[in-house]
Amino acid sequence: MSIELDQPATAGAASPTERPLKYDAFFDDLPLSAPGTLGGRYLRQFWLPVARSVDIPNGRAKTIKIMNQEFTLYRGTAGTAHLVDNRCSHRGVQLSVGYVEEDSIRCLYHGWKYGADGQCVERPGEAAGIPPKAHLRGYPTGEHLGYIWGYFGEGAAPPFPSIPGFEGEGLVECFYQHVPCNYFQALENDWDLYHAAFTHRTGGMHGVDFDRMVATDQLVETDFGVVRRNEVGPGLVFASTLLQPTTVRLVIPPNNAIHAVGGSPRFRPAYGITVPIDDHNCFFFVTEMVFLTGQQAEDYHARFGDVQALRNQAPTAFDIALEIRSTTKSISDFKDHPTLVAIEDLCAQGGQGRIVDRHAELLGRTDKGIAFMRRIWQRELQALSEGRPTKAWKFMDEVPKGSFG
Repeated sequence: MSIELDQPATAGAASPTERPLKYDAFFDDLPLSAPGTLGGRYLRQFWLPVARSVDIPNGRAKTIKIMNQEFTLYRGTAGTAHLVDNRCSHRGVQLSVGYVEEDSIRCLYHGWKYGADGQCVERPGEAAGIPPKAHLRGYPTGEHLGYIWGYFGEGAAPPFPSIPGFEGEGLVECFYQHVPCNYFQALENDWDLYHAAFTHRTGGMHGVDFDRMVATDQLVETDFGVVRRNEVGPGLVFASTLLQPTTVRLVIPPNNAIHAVGGSPRFRPAYGITVPIDDHNCFFFVTEMVFLTGQQAEDYHARFGDVQALRNQAPTAFDIALEIRSTTKSISDFKDHPTLVAIEDLCAQGGQGRIVDRHAELLGRTDKGIAFMRRIWQRELQALSEGRPTKAWKFMDEVPKGSFG
């Protein structure tokens, strides 16, 4: 594929993903995720992670906000995770402050009780029979790669899990970051390989040969998303994958090489998944595989606890990024922070504004992957707007390989 990107549109495109970008309509719909919006309708066709599994103990509940909607996420006393609408149909109290009873949840206010499917099963003090309006909606859930996932669309959910697990034995590490900007620019950041040489150079990470990468940048649309390959050195190929809608698979170093746990492999396969909170905020969920087993895994796990304690004691990446953007502080002042990479990304993405003005952009050669992805989304949202089916994306049954595994 060859695209000239110094102009916002390409004439005479030969394939659907090379059609001209319709800036006025497309970029206005893209950042939106509320029910009824084109972006929201599209995202609701897929399974999305909503919380780390370890953060929801048995018998506990919490309110989560995903795609401009609030839900109650709770784990039954036997360990199964459930998702229902957030407020009791009686007087509108949030259910997450109520009581988990086996696989049901009871409202704190007057004791109305709902099953995992959202059906109201008890109304203490009320007449026999439960009116249809007393019922909430329940949402399918599953657990995979250290996260609880939910499906928020209409009709039957697609097959679960929506992305393959890691191959081989090891430890799975999960973390998430609240990003103060629209989900799509956070996704673009994750898919933008070229930003790493500058955004993350404070820690001496991710040095790249731009000319070699640009010359060898290959993107191919597949049944599950996009496979991208770049040559980053003589005979060294970096393979990355975009799985629809917002998952990027990469091979990456630890979050901050300065604070990496001793004995940790230098690179590790990882999934980064971007999920809207609302139109101006998103979660960035990351799950990584550390290929260590046996005594090595036990030693690593023990040392990782010390690293995690250091991260918990340090100011958050979110707060530091806001400080850097609003005061005379610099990223270089925080080069020893245990989540330096997150600080750098939050400064870059937040520095674009809550929703970046894509109408004012001037794309270049290094934006080839961004343009490729946007055209796929344009095609899908256009199909939705015209009442046509979107592409039937499939499960990725084989992970594309590169020189880094």
